[in-house]
Order: sequence, then structure tokens, then C-alpha cells
Amino acid sequence: MELHRVFGSAGDVGELVAAVRAAVERLYALFEREPRVLRLLVVEAGAIDPELSHRLFGLEAMTASLIAGELTRGMEEGWIRPDIDPDVLGHTIFTMAGPWIMRELLGAGSPAIRDRSMTVALGLVEKTLRPSAAGPAPSAAATN
Repeated sequence: MELHRVFGSAGDVGELVAAVRAAVERLYALFEREPRVLRLLVVEAGAIDPELSHRLFGLEAMTASLIAGELTRGMEEGWIRPDIDPDVLGHTIFTMAGPWIMRELLGAGSPAIRDRSMTVALGLVEKTLRPSAAGPAPSAAATN
């Protein structure tokens, strides 16, 4: 996945979500071209080789950190709501792809399932990130 196309180029939430969708679509295309290689890397090799397993977890941490950086940039530029925790949400957004990937690895994926999963998950992300026209809602502590 070419992360430079996803991170650092978006100017609003819609552009960021569209870039993430395009990146996930490229990942699905890779699954279709090389399903055995991905199964080996993601499932089997991690169980066989502790070093590879450690590297895969490092890849997750690096990707979540890149997402958090992009969320922070969007917050600073005002196109992402200011009341989120970019580190927590960075890991959360990354892990939302887990069920999609597992479906593919188990051979249960289909274009319809992929599109529905992406539409629902990315719609949730977009609603979570988009600043409210009225500003952030007051916290529960502030209203008591």
C-alpha cells in the first residue's frame, strides 16, 4: 500500500476517507492476485517465526501511528473535530480492517461484502471525524 497517497494529501474528511477507501481497494486487489502469499505472511508465518510475528505487530503500530499523525494534522487544520484522541482512534481505525482481512483469508470475502463492509466502517469513521457545525458536544462532566 502506498501510504504517501493516503497520508499528507487530504484537505478534508471526505478526501481522507476516499484515500483510505482507495488504499483498502488496492489491498483487496492484492488479496485477489496473491492469496497464498498473504495467508503465509499474515497467518502461518507469524505462528512459525516469532521474529516475523514481531515485525507484523510493528507494522500495525507504525500504521496506527501514521493514521494518528494524519488525524492530528486534520485537527490542527480544522477539518477534523478537535475533541478526539488521535492515538486511540488511529489504532481503532486500523483494527476495523481486521474482520475484512480475516474474511478474505478464510475465503469468505466477496465484492458485495467488501463494499458493504467498507461503506459502513468508513461511514462511521467519517461521521466520527467530521467537525460538527455547532462545535463539539459538551462532555458529560460539563453538563452535571
